[in-house]
Amino acid sequence: MKRSTRILFVLLAAALLAGCASKTPMLKKQSAAQRDLGEAYLSQGNYTAALKELLEAESLYPDDYLLQDDLGKAYTAKERYETALIHFQRSIDLQPDYGPAKNNMGSVLLLMKRWDEAIEVLNQVSDNILYATPHYPVYNLGWAYYNKKMYATAISYYNKALDIQPEFVLPMRGIAMCHMAEGRLADATHWFEKAVKTAPKFQQLHYELAGVYLRSGAYEKAKSTLSDTIAIDDQTPIAAKAERDLKALSI
Repeated sequence: MKRSTRILFVLLAAALLAGCASKTPMLKKQSAAQRDLGEAYLSQGNYTAALKELLEAESLYPDDYLLQDDLGKAYTAKERYETALIHFQRSIDLQPDYGPAKNNMGSVLLLMKRWDEAIEVLNQVSDNILYATPHYPVYNLGWAYYNKKMYATAISYYNKALDIQPEFVLPMRGIAMCHMAEGRLADATHWFEKAVKTAPKFQQLHYELAGVYLRSGAYEKAKSTLSDTIAIDDQTPIAAKAERDLKALSI
């Protein structure tokens, strides 16, 4: 290659690189706008529309850790778990200390019943003192150990979550379920009652409390609680089950 040709090639390459560099801020801005729209659809539960916007944002600028986390959440909602894991991992690769993506990855692994992998990921978040909502990964760790039938360990994590956020109802339910699995009905009743008091509109809790009353032989309390379950919303599958149970008790 002649010297003049080499110089021309270098100049053209430099111009191309400069052009790409000048476009990057604009593409990032456009991508962020698309991401914001996708997040709005996510919050509304319109996951198909969210995924469309987020994929368009990715085509403009893929190296956004927030966008990759959003894509993971959208694919999770669509029950495309393996694809969701890819995007959560991409988010973590781009921003290794981004706790939400790790917690979201752990949550998907829980949905896939990959308990040990979930525990490994969630431990990374629960140990991160900068994570703004540590009670979520700690609760998720409790759920993983519950499913491994390690009830004492599960309860310890649920209690830790309650130490962080005392009104967090899910670990209350988790402790009750652990006691149910161990056959400790009085303790299970106490925690289900506490959970129902904390979240009186949480229909599943009412139904589960009625179940504990039934197992304990407290039939009148069971009937009353089943009625409460139905009263919350009589159009749900849980209400239909409560109606069947209530009818069986009334025979």
